[in-house]
Amino acid sequence: MEKQDQLLMKKQNRLLVLELIRAMSPISRIQLSKVTKMSPTSITRIVQELQEEGFVRESLIESTSIGRKPTLLELCPDVLYTVGVELDRRIVRVGLVDFLGELVDFKLFQRKSQESYKETLNNIQEKTVQIINENHIEMKKVIGLGVGLPGSIDYEKGIVKISEQLQWENIPLADDLKELTTHNIIIDNELKMKIIAENTIGQSIDSDNCILLGIGSGIGAAILLHGEVHRGTSNNAGEIGHTVIDPNGVICHCGKVGCLSTYISESAIIADANKVKPINSIEEVYDAYRSKETWACNIMDRVTTYIALAVSNMACLYEPEYIILSGHLIDELPGIGKFIEEKCDRYIWQSIRQNLKIVYSKLGSEGVVRGAAIQAQKVLLDL
Repeated sequence: MEKQDQLLMKKQNRLLVLELIRAMSPISRIQLSKVTKMSPTSITRIVQELQEEGFVRESLIESTSIGRKPTLLELCPDVLYTVGVELDRRIVRVGLVDFLGELVDFKLFQRKSQESYKETLNNIQEKTVQIINENHIEMKKVIGLGVGLPGSIDYEKGIVKISEQLQWENIPLADDLKELTTHNIIIDNELKMKIIAENTIGQSIDSDNCILLGIGSGIGAAILLHGEVHRGTSNNAGEIGHTVIDPNGVICHCGKVGCLSTYISESAIIADANKVKPINSIEEVYDAYRSKETWACNIMDRVTTYIALAVSNMACLYEPEYIILSGHLIDELPGIGKFIEEKCDRYIWQSIRQNLKIVYSKLGSEGVVRGAAIQAQKVLLDL
């Protein structure tokens, strides 16, 4: 037992040093010793091991410190790769990501309206092989795939419990994809993957407590507490779209009445617009809003009110440092953020609002892909 404890501690120390180099690169051995409170001898030994294994190298950037300049360290970006995949109703995105979390290549392809589960898996496998080969990456350097998709996911078993957008239920996606690709696979809800990207390379790098709201076909959230994704009892934490805001409201597809998503989802916005004039797509509503048509401005005023209420509720429940707004609506109408923030100023308790930063995702269509690939590295990397 004592030997196992020592091996576990050694692995944890190596991972800690590696993550600190990732987060604070370029960084010296002396700085690593101060931050980790490990002895300089221990740090030197760990760094030497990581260098010999190809994970770490000495940086060409010189230290700005006075006196004898210490050698700075950084990660080797090409020591390993992972593939990130985002599955959506109409689109599949595939990206090759290096050890720094940088996107090496990115591909997008359409899903047919009646595409079968098997066809989707075959397309993912084909695009994965293509993106690896086109970038001349040795297959042995690719340690696995991370997949983000909408729905309720059994993260531990790799099972899609239910995804209404994809019309999948009790699908062993991780096992099926592993059998097809021969790579190790992890899967999770798309927003839980995206918040990993935000916390590693995005808007909340300096925070261990943040919330990501995704607003598009519906609304959902991912919650990071003390540096870890908060999952709840069955990995469904963050399903804010199914919080009831009007007990006398319209029926949601989940069977309840008055869910938040029935008021701010794209389908709800289109339904409201059709009360005024024939509308076929959400883009028509957005175009009308940009043109300042009164009916569209009225609809979006109501939508921003509900978004601000959702932000207020999440802020009061968790008191995060950041709430990151993302999704199709935010990407298409970046100017709408100021109206959301003005309403947040009215709705959020001042003691919480004064310390809360409301920011906007800059990762765009790459966010889920990069988060899935980064999470795959964290889970599958064996040190």
